Amino acid sequence: MSLDESWRFRLEDAVDRFNESGSSRTVAGLMRTLGRPRVSIGAAAGSHDEVRITVAWELSWYQWGVDTGDQSRPVFELGQGGELTELDGSARVWNGGVAEGGRLYLGSVEPVPMTRAERLRRALT
Repeated sequence: MSLDESWRFRLEDAVDRFNESGSSRTVAGLMRTLGRPRVSIGAAAGSHDEVRITVAWELSWYQWGVDTGDQSRPVFELGQGGELTELDGSARVWNGGVAEGGRLYLGSVEPVPMTRAERLRRALT
């Protein structure tokens, strides 16, 4: 697996863990009021294993962390705020989306649902 494939797999794993957590329900609830958000999924500053997920609307944003090196550690909130200008530039790289139920995905097109095991099997072949 190349470095790019390894990094993409880590991002997809973080998205899967986020979607399995209560945080996706939080996003779903916010979507009912605020509409569809922008989504950024990328590296957290200062950590090789942490992925930072930013979900943002015009006047509100939330960030969560996912430690891909520790599967037992739950998804954790990093922060929230009111203005997009409060976010650093890397947190405003909108490279994901959100589907019904607050489920995040990486990329601009909602993918066909796939389990983590299926994704790993596909990555290794």
